[in-house]
Amino acid sequence: MDTLVTVGAIIVAIALKLLFFYFYAKNAEKKAPKKSEPFELVQKAPDGAIRKRVLVTGGCGFLGSAIVRQLNERLGKDVSVVVLDVSVTAKFGELLPDVTYYRGDICTYSHVRAAAADCACVVHTAALVVSSVVKDAAMIRVNKQGTRNVVEACLERDVKALVYTSSASVVFSRSLARPSGGGGVKEPISERTEALMPEDLNGAYPLSKAEAERLVLAANSHVLHVVVLRPGGVYGIGEEALAKSILNGQPYIGPGVARVPFVWVEDAARAHVDAVEKLLFPKPDAPRIHGRVYHLCHDPVRDPFRYSEFAGGSLNAESTAHKDAAVKAAEREAGVTDPPPGINAYGRRCNPSWPRAFFGLLAHINYFVGQTMGAVLLHASLTPSNLLYSTNDWPCDVSDARRLLGWEPTPWRVVAARLGMEAVAGTARGGVHGVGKTKTA
Repeated sequence: MDTLVTVGAIIVAIALKLLFFYFYAKNAEKKAPKKSEPFELVQKAPDGAIRKRVLVTGGCGFLGSAIVRQLNERLGKDVSVVVLDVSVTAKFGELLPDVTYYRGDICTYSHVRAAAADCACVVHTAALVVSSVVKDAAMIRVNKQGTRNVVEACLERDVKALVYTSSASVVFSRSLARPSGGGGVKEPISERTEALMPEDLNGAYPLSKAEAERLVLAANSHVLHVVVLRPGGVYGIGEEALAKSILNGQPYIGPGVARVPFVWVEDAARAHVDAVEKLLFPKPDAPRIHGRVYHLCHDPVRDPFRYSEFAGGSLNAESTAHKDAAVKAAEREAGVTDPPPGINAYGRRCNPSWPRAFFGLLAHINYFVGQTMGAVLLHASLTPSNLLYSTNDWPCDVSDARRLLGWEPTPWRVVAARLGMEAVAGTARGGVHGVGKTKTA
Protein backbone atom coordinates (compact mmCIF):
# COMPACT_ATOMS: atom_id res chain seq x y z
CA MET A 1 0.00 0.00 0.00
CA ASP A 2 2.84 2.38 0.89
CA THR A 3 4.41 1.70 -2.50
CA LEU A 4 1.19 2.53 -4.34
CA VAL A 5 0.86 5.77 -2.40
CA THR A 6 4.47 6.66 -3.21
CA VAL A 7 4.03 5.89 -6.90
CA GLY A 8 0.84 7.94 -6.98
CA ALA A 9 2.60 10.84 -5.33
CA ILE A 10 5.39 10.68 -7.93
CA ILE A 11 2.87 10.72 -10.78
CA VAL A 12 1.09 13.73 -9.28
CA ALA A 13 4.43 15.50 -8.78
CA ILE A 14 5.40 14.85 -12.40
CA ALA A 15 2.09 16.23 -13.64
CA LEU A 16 2.45 19.38 -11.54
CA LYS A 17 6.03 19.92 -12.64
CA LEU A 18 5.16 19.52 -16.29
CA LEU A 19 2.29 21.97 -15.88
CA PHE A 20 4.52 24.69 -14.50
CA PHE A 21 7.77 23.88 -16.27
CA TYR A 22 7.61 26.92 -18.46
CA PHE A 23 8.13 29.07 -15.38
CA TYR A 24 10.80 26.75 -13.95
CA ALA A 25 12.75 26.80 -17.21
CA LYS A 26 12.65 30.59 -17.35
CA ASN A 27 13.86 30.82 -13.77
CA ALA A 28 16.68 28.36 -14.43
CA GLU A 29 17.73 30.37 -17.47
CA LYS A 30 18.00 33.52 -15.38
CA LYS A 31 20.17 31.75 -12.82
CA ALA A 32 22.41 30.03 -15.37
CA PRO A 33 26.05 31.16 -15.38
CA LYS A 34 27.34 33.33 -18.17
CA LYS A 35 28.51 31.40 -21.22
CA SER A 36 31.81 33.24 -21.35
CA GLU A 37 33.75 33.50 -18.11
CA PRO A 38 36.82 35.74 -17.77
CA PHE A 39 40.13 34.35 -16.54
CA GLU A 40 40.49 35.59 -12.99
CA LEU A 41 42.77 35.03 -10.01
CA VAL A 42 40.41 34.33 -7.11
CA GLN A 43 42.95 33.44 -4.44
CA LYS A 44 46.74 33.45 -4.40
CA ALA A 45 48.63 31.18 -2.06
CA PRO A 46 51.19 32.86 0.21
CA ASP A 47 54.72 33.04 -1.17
CA GLY A 48 57.04 30.40 0.20
CA ALA A 49 59.76 27.98 -0.72
CA ILE A 50 60.03 27.10 -4.40
CA ARG A 51 58.16 23.86 -5.00
CA LYS A 52 56.92 21.98 -8.03
CA ARG A 53 53.59 23.36 -9.21
CA VAL A 54 50.68 21.00 -9.85
CA LEU A 55 47.63 22.29 -11.70
CA VAL A 56 44.27 20.61 -11.05
CA THR A 57 41.54 21.43 -13.56
CA GLY A 58 38.07 21.12 -12.08
CA GLY A 59 39.66 21.40 -8.65
CA CYS A 60 36.48 22.71 -7.01
CA GLY A 61 34.35 19.78 -8.17
CA PHE A 62 33.42 16.70 -6.18
CA LEU A 63 36.44 14.60 -7.14
CA GLY A 64 38.70 17.55 -7.92
CA SER A 65 38.35 19.10 -4.48
CA ALA A 66 39.28 15.78 -2.86
CA ILE A 67 42.35 15.55 -5.11
CA VAL A 68 43.39 19.10 -4.18
CA ARG A 69 42.96 18.40 -0.47
CA GLN A 70 44.94 15.16 -0.59
CA LEU A 71 47.68 16.69 -2.73
CA ASN A 72 48.05 19.46 -0.18
CA GLU A 73 48.04 17.04 2.75
CA ARG A 74 50.41 14.42 1.32
CA LEU A 75 52.74 16.40 -0.94
CA GLY A 76 52.33 19.93 0.37
CA LYS A 77 55.99 20.14 1.38
CA ASP A 78 57.10 19.33 -2.15
CA VAL A 79 54.41 20.79 -4.41
CA SER A 80 52.28 23.91 -4.62
CA VAL A 81 48.75 23.32 -5.89
CA VAL A 82 46.98 25.49 -8.46
CA VAL A 83 43.29 25.09 -9.34
CA LEU A 84 41.54 26.06 -12.56
CA ASP A 85 37.76 25.82 -12.41
CA VAL A 86 34.91 27.53 -14.23
CA SER A 87 33.17 27.94 -10.87
CA VAL A 88 35.40 28.58 -7.85
CA THR A 89 33.10 27.74 -4.95
CA ALA A 90 33.24 26.05 -1.56
CA LYS A 91 30.46 23.58 -2.42
CA PHE A 92 32.64 20.57 -1.59
CA GLY A 93 34.81 22.20 1.05
CA GLU A 94 36.32 25.54 1.89
CA LEU A 95 39.03 26.98 -0.35
CA LEU A 96 42.40 25.92 1.05
CA PRO A 97 44.62 28.86 2.09
CA ASP A 98 47.79 27.26 0.66
CA VAL A 99 46.24 26.76 -2.79
CA THR A 100 46.03 29.23 -5.69
CA TYR A 101 42.62 29.34 -7.40
CA TYR A 102 41.89 30.62 -10.90
CA ARG A 103 38.44 31.02 -12.38
CA GLY A 104 38.60 30.04 -16.03
CA ASP A 105 37.26 27.80 -18.78
CA ILE A 106 39.20 24.79 -20.08
CA CYS A 107 37.55 25.36 -23.47
CA THR A 108 39.41 28.67 -23.72
CA TYR A 109 43.01 27.86 -24.58
CA SER A 110 44.45 31.09 -23.18
CA HIS A 111 42.95 30.25 -19.76
CA VAL A 112 44.54 26.80 -19.68
CA ARG A 113 47.86 28.11 -20.96
CA ALA A 114 47.97 30.82 -18.30
CA ALA A 115 47.08 28.45 -15.47
CA ALA A 116 49.69 25.89 -16.60
CA ALA A 117 52.58 28.37 -16.42
CA ASP A 118 55.60 26.91 -14.59
CA CYS A 119 53.71 23.70 -13.75
CA ALA A 120 55.51 20.37 -13.50
CA CYS A 121 52.31 18.34 -13.59
CA VAL A 122 48.67 18.79 -14.60
CA VAL A 123 45.81 16.72 -13.19
CA HIS A 124 42.99 17.11 -15.69
CA THR A 125 39.73 16.17 -14.00
CA ALA A 126 37.40 18.92 -15.28
CA ALA A 127 34.53 17.50 -17.32
CA LEU A 128 30.81 17.51 -17.91
CA VAL A 129 29.15 14.30 -16.71
CA VAL A 130 25.95 12.52 -17.69
CA SER A 131 22.95 14.71 -16.87
CA SER A 132 19.42 15.02 -18.17
CA VAL A 133 19.96 18.73 -18.86
CA VAL A 134 23.41 18.62 -20.49
CA LYS A 135 23.33 18.67 -24.28
CA ASP A 136 25.49 16.16 -26.14
CA ALA A 137 27.24 18.91 -28.11
CA ALA A 138 28.23 20.75 -24.93
CA MET A 139 29.52 17.56 -23.32
CA ILE A 140 31.65 16.67 -26.33
CA ARG A 141 32.98 20.23 -26.59
CA VAL A 142 34.03 20.43 -22.95
CA ASN A 143 35.35 16.90 -22.56
CA LYS A 144 37.14 16.66 -25.91
CA GLN A 145 38.16 20.23 -26.78
CA GLY A 146 38.95 20.99 -23.14
CA THR A 147 41.27 17.99 -23.04
CA ARG A 148 42.90 18.98 -26.33
CA ASN A 149 43.59 22.41 -24.84
CA VAL A 150 45.14 20.82 -21.75
CA VAL A 151 47.42 18.57 -23.82
CA GLU A 152 48.54 21.44 -26.06
CA ALA A 153 49.16 23.71 -23.07
CA CYS A 154 51.24 20.97 -21.42
CA LEU A 155 53.39 20.67 -24.52
CA GLU A 156 53.76 24.43 -24.97
CA ARG A 157 54.55 25.03 -21.29
CA ASP A 158 57.00 22.09 -21.03
CA VAL A 159 54.89 20.36 -18.40
CA LYS A 160 56.54 17.06 -17.54
CA ALA A 161 53.54 14.99 -16.43
CA LEU A 162 49.81 14.76 -17.10
CA VAL A 163 47.28 12.71 -15.13
CA TYR A 164 43.97 12.44 -16.95
CA THR A 165 40.67 11.47 -15.33
CA SER A 166 38.92 9.34 -17.92
CA SER A 167 35.99 7.03 -17.10
CA ALA A 168 35.37 3.30 -16.83
CA SER A 169 32.36 3.89 -19.08
CA VAL A 170 34.71 3.89 -22.10
CA VAL A 171 34.87 0.08 -21.82
CA PHE A 172 31.13 -0.48 -21.24
CA SER A 173 29.88 -2.26 -24.36
CA ARG A 174 26.41 -1.19 -25.43
CA SER A 175 26.21 -4.12 -27.84
CA LEU A 176 26.69 -6.62 -25.00
CA ALA A 177 24.23 -4.86 -22.68
CA ARG A 178 20.51 -5.57 -22.66
CA PRO A 179 17.92 -2.78 -22.40
CA SER A 180 15.96 -4.94 -19.94
CA GLY A 181 19.10 -5.63 -17.89
CA GLY A 182 21.06 -8.80 -17.28
CA GLY A 183 23.55 -8.42 -20.13
CA GLY A 184 27.16 -7.32 -20.15
CA VAL A 185 30.31 -9.28 -19.32
CA LYS A 186 30.98 -11.70 -16.48
CA GLU A 187 34.78 -11.56 -16.31
CA PRO A 188 36.45 -8.34 -15.07
CA ILE A 189 37.43 -6.03 -17.92
CA SER A 190 41.21 -5.74 -18.25
CA GLU A 191 42.98 -2.41 -17.84
CA ARG A 192 44.68 -3.21 -21.14
CA THR A 193 41.31 -2.95 -22.90
CA GLU A 194 41.31 0.06 -25.20
CA ALA A 195 38.45 2.55 -25.19
CA LEU A 196 35.64 1.23 -27.39
CA MET A 197 34.64 2.64 -30.75
CA PRO A 198 31.83 5.25 -30.89
CA GLU A 199 29.19 2.84 -32.22
CA ASP A 200 29.58 0.59 -29.15
CA LEU A 201 29.56 3.33 -26.51
CA ASN A 202 26.62 4.26 -24.32
CA GLY A 203 26.02 7.88 -25.29
CA ALA A 204 27.88 11.17 -25.62
CA TYR A 205 29.68 11.03 -22.27
CA PRO A 206 31.74 7.86 -22.86
CA LEU A 207 32.20 8.91 -26.49
CA SER A 208 33.73 12.22 -25.41
CA LYS A 209 35.86 10.58 -22.72
CA ALA A 210 37.08 7.87 -25.10
CA GLU A 211 38.18 10.43 -27.69
CA ALA A 212 39.84 12.54 -25.01
CA GLU A 213 41.60 9.47 -23.62
CA ARG A 214 43.05 8.70 -27.04
CA LEU A 215 44.30 12.28 -27.34
CA VAL A 216 46.07 12.00 -24.00
CA LEU A 217 47.65 8.60 -24.67
CA ALA A 218 48.86 9.78 -28.08
CA ALA A 219 50.72 12.62 -26.35
CA ASN A 220 52.73 10.29 -24.13
CA SER A 221 56.43 10.64 -24.89
CA HIS A 222 59.81 11.30 -23.32
CA VAL A 223 58.73 14.96 -23.19
CA LEU A 224 55.35 14.44 -21.52
CA HIS A 225 54.61 11.42 -19.34
CA VAL A 226 50.88 10.70 -19.13
CA VAL A 227 48.78 8.47 -16.89
CA VAL A 228 45.12 7.76 -17.59
CA LEU A 229 42.81 6.84 -14.71
CA ARG A 230 39.37 5.34 -15.34
CA PRO A 231 37.19 5.69 -12.23
CA GLY A 232 33.88 3.90 -12.02
CA GLY A 233 30.91 5.69 -10.50
CA VAL A 234 32.43 8.07 -7.95
CA TYR A 235 30.44 8.29 -4.73
CA GLY A 236 30.69 9.73 -1.24
CA ILE A 237 29.14 12.28 1.09
CA GLY A 238 28.43 15.42 -0.90
CA GLU A 239 27.54 14.05 -4.34
CA GLU A 240 23.92 14.02 -5.37
CA ALA A 241 23.50 10.96 -7.58
CA LEU A 242 24.52 7.98 -5.44
CA ALA A 243 25.23 8.47 -1.74
CA LYS A 244 22.43 10.96 -1.18
CA SER A 245 19.85 8.73 -2.85
CA ILE A 246 21.05 5.63 -1.01
CA LEU A 247 21.24 7.25 2.42
CA ASN A 248 17.86 8.92 1.98
CA GLY A 249 16.23 5.55 1.44
CA GLN A 250 15.31 5.89 -2.22
CA PRO A 251 14.40 2.75 -4.20
CA TYR A 252 16.92 1.02 -6.41
CA ILE A 253 16.40 -0.38 -9.90
CA GLY A 254 14.92 -3.83 -10.43
CA PRO A 255 16.50 -6.91 -8.83
CA GLY A 256 19.90 -5.20 -8.66
CA VAL A 257 21.94 -8.30 -9.53
CA ALA A 258 24.42 -6.53 -11.83
CA ARG A 259 28.07 -6.01 -10.91
CA VAL A 260 28.79 -2.34 -11.51
CA PRO A 261 32.13 -0.54 -10.85
CA PHE A 262 31.99 2.11 -8.14
CA VAL A 263 34.78 3.95 -6.35
CA TRP A 264 34.79 5.99 -3.15
CA VAL A 265 35.81 9.56 -3.85
CA GLU A 266 38.64 9.43 -1.28
CA ASP A 267 40.08 6.32 -2.94
CA ALA A 268 39.80 7.87 -6.40
CA ALA A 269 41.54 11.03 -5.20
CA ARG A 270 44.28 8.98 -3.55
CA ALA A 271 45.00 7.22 -6.85
CA HIS A 272 45.47 10.58 -8.56
CA VAL A 273 47.91 11.67 -5.85
CA ASP A 274 49.71 8.32 -6.11
CA ALA A 275 50.17 8.93 -9.84
CA VAL A 276 51.42 12.49 -9.32
CA GLU A 277 53.89 11.38 -6.68
CA LYS A 278 55.30 8.57 -8.81
CA LEU A 279 55.58 10.80 -11.89
CA LEU A 280 57.24 13.74 -10.15
CA PHE A 281 59.27 11.91 -7.50
CA PRO A 282 60.07 8.45 -8.92
CA LYS A 283 62.02 6.06 -6.74
CA PRO A 284 65.11 4.29 -8.09
CA ASP A 285 64.23 1.16 -10.09
CA ALA A 286 60.52 1.99 -9.87
CA PRO A 287 58.40 0.39 -12.63
CA ARG A 288 57.30 2.58 -15.51
CA ILE A 289 53.75 3.83 -14.93
CA HIS A 290 53.28 6.34 -17.76
CA GLY A 291 51.63 5.60 -21.06
CA ARG A 292 49.17 3.28 -19.35
CA VAL A 293 45.54 3.11 -18.23
CA TYR A 294 44.34 2.18 -14.73
CA HIS A 295 40.88 1.30 -13.48
CA LEU A 296 39.68 2.75 -10.20
CA CYS A 297 36.89 0.83 -8.48
CA HIS A 298 36.22 -1.65 -5.72
CA ASP A 299 37.87 -4.95 -6.61
CA PRO A 300 35.19 -7.19 -8.19
CA VAL A 301 37.24 -10.32 -7.44
CA ARG A 302 38.46 -9.73 -3.89
CA ASP A 303 35.54 -7.57 -2.74
CA PRO A 304 32.48 -8.53 -4.82
CA PHE A 305 29.01 -7.06 -4.38
CA ARG A 306 25.80 -6.68 -6.34
CA TYR A 307 24.18 -3.40 -7.31
CA SER A 308 21.33 -4.05 -4.86
CA GLU A 309 23.78 -4.27 -1.95
CA PHE A 310 25.55 -1.08 -2.95
CA ALA A 311 22.22 0.70 -3.47
CA GLY A 312 21.04 -0.01 0.06
CA GLY A 313 19.35 -3.37 -0.30
CA SER A 314 20.02 -6.43 1.85
CA LEU A 315 23.42 -8.12 1.76
CA ASN A 316 24.00 -11.04 -0.59
CA ALA A 317 25.33 -14.24 0.97
CA GLU A 318 27.12 -15.19 -2.25
CA SER A 319 29.09 -11.94 -2.23
CA THR A 320 30.19 -12.51 1.35
CA ALA A 321 31.23 -16.09 0.60
CA HIS A 322 33.56 -15.03 -2.22
CA LYS A 323 35.20 -12.17 -0.33
CA ASP A 324 38.99 -12.26 0.01
CA ALA A 325 40.45 -12.98 3.45
CA ALA A 326 42.36 -9.68 3.44
CA VAL A 327 39.11 -7.78 2.79
CA LYS A 328 37.39 -9.60 5.66
CA ALA A 329 40.32 -8.75 7.93
CA ALA A 330 40.09 -5.07 6.96
CA GLU A 331 36.37 -5.12 7.74
CA ARG A 332 37.00 -6.65 11.16
CA GLU A 333 39.69 -4.08 11.88
CA ALA A 334 37.24 -1.31 11.00
CA GLY A 335 34.59 -2.82 13.27
CA VAL A 336 32.28 -3.81 10.43
CA THR A 337 29.90 -6.67 11.27
CA ASP A 338 26.99 -8.26 9.45
CA PRO A 339 23.85 -6.19 10.04
CA PRO A 340 20.64 -7.75 11.37
CA PRO A 341 17.87 -8.68 8.92
CA GLY A 342 16.22 -5.66 7.32
CA ILE A 343 19.29 -3.44 7.78
CA ASN A 344 21.69 -2.60 4.95
CA ALA A 345 25.46 -2.06 4.91
CA TYR A 346 24.94 1.65 5.66
CA GLY A 347 23.17 0.89 8.94
CA ARG A 348 19.80 1.93 7.54
CA ARG A 349 16.61 0.10 6.80
CA CYS A 350 16.95 -1.74 3.52
CA ASN A 351 15.88 0.34 0.55
CA PRO A 352 13.03 -1.02 -1.58
CA SER A 353 13.34 -2.20 -5.17
CA TRP A 354 11.11 -0.83 -7.92
CA PRO A 355 10.61 -2.43 -11.34
CA ARG A 356 13.15 -1.57 -13.99
CA ALA A 357 10.35 -0.80 -16.47
CA PHE A 358 8.98 1.89 -14.15
CA PHE A 359 12.42 3.47 -13.76
CA GLY A 360 12.83 3.26 -17.53
CA LEU A 361 9.66 5.25 -18.10
CA LEU A 362 10.71 7.88 -15.56
CA ALA A 363 14.21 8.08 -17.06
CA HIS A 364 12.91 8.74 -20.57
CA ILE A 365 10.43 11.38 -19.37
CA ASN A 366 13.07 13.02 -17.18
CA TYR A 367 15.61 13.06 -20.02
CA PHE A 368 13.10 14.42 -22.54
CA VAL A 369 12.11 17.27 -20.23
CA GLY A 370 15.75 18.06 -19.45
CA GLN A 371 16.80 18.14 -23.09
CA THR A 372 13.80 20.11 -24.37
CA MET A 373 13.11 22.47 -21.46
CA GLY A 374 16.46 22.60 -19.70
CA ALA A 375 14.98 21.75 -16.32
CA VAL A 376 15.31 18.77 -13.98
CA LEU A 377 12.05 16.89 -13.53
CA LEU A 378 13.15 14.23 -11.04
CA HIS A 379 16.94 13.95 -10.81
CA ALA A 380 19.61 15.01 -13.27
CA SER A 381 21.32 11.60 -13.10
CA LEU A 382 18.14 9.68 -13.99
CA THR A 383 18.79 9.06 -17.69
CA PRO A 384 18.36 6.06 -20.02
CA SER A 385 22.13 5.68 -20.36
CA ASN A 386 22.67 5.57 -16.59
CA LEU A 387 19.89 3.00 -16.34
CA LEU A 388 21.78 0.77 -18.76
CA TYR A 389 24.95 1.08 -16.67
CA SER A 390 23.08 0.10 -13.50
CA THR A 391 21.38 -3.03 -14.80
CA ASN A 392 24.14 -4.79 -16.75
CA ASP A 393 27.37 -6.48 -15.66
CA TRP A 394 30.65 -4.67 -16.33
CA PRO A 395 33.11 -5.43 -13.51
CA CYS A 396 36.52 -3.81 -14.01
CA ASP A 397 39.88 -5.29 -13.03
CA VAL A 398 42.22 -3.18 -10.87
CA SER A 399 45.35 -5.37 -10.96
CA ASP A 400 47.58 -2.81 -12.70
CA ALA A 401 46.49 -0.01 -10.39
CA ARG A 402 47.42 -2.20 -7.45
CA ARG A 403 50.70 -3.48 -8.90
CA LEU A 404 52.09 -0.31 -10.50
CA LEU A 405 50.49 2.56 -8.60
CA GLY A 406 50.45 0.77 -5.26
CA TRP A 407 46.76 1.67 -4.99
CA GLU A 408 44.34 -0.37 -2.91
CA PRO A 409 40.60 0.36 -2.80
CA THR A 410 38.96 0.50 0.61
CA PRO A 411 36.53 -2.42 1.13
CA TRP A 412 33.10 -1.18 0.10
CA ARG A 413 31.41 -2.23 3.35
CA VAL A 414 33.98 -0.24 5.33
CA VAL A 415 33.10 2.79 3.22
CA ALA A 416 29.37 2.10 3.53
CA ALA A 417 29.56 1.93 7.32
CA ARG A 418 31.54 5.17 7.41
CA LEU A 419 29.09 6.97 5.12
CA GLY A 420 26.20 5.78 7.25
CA MET A 421 27.82 7.15 10.41
CA GLU A 422 28.74 10.44 8.71
CA ALA A 423 25.16 10.83 7.53
CA VAL A 424 23.83 10.24 11.05
CA ALA A 425 26.21 12.89 12.39
CA GLY A 426 25.19 15.27 9.63
CA THR A 427 21.48 14.69 10.24
CA ALA A 428 21.96 15.43 13.93
CA ARG A 429 23.38 18.81 12.87
CA GLY A 430 20.45 19.46 10.55
CA GLY A 431 21.84 17.89 7.37
CA VAL A 432 25.29 18.16 5.85
CA HIS A 433 26.97 17.72 2.49
CA GLY A 434 23.89 16.93 0.50
CA VAL A 435 22.42 14.35 2.89
CA GLY A 436 19.14 15.30 4.46
CA LYS A 437 17.11 13.70 7.21
CA THR A 438 17.00 9.95 6.85
CA LYS A 439 15.47 7.05 8.71
CA THR A 440 17.90 5.06 10.80
CA ALA A 441 17.49 1.66 12.31
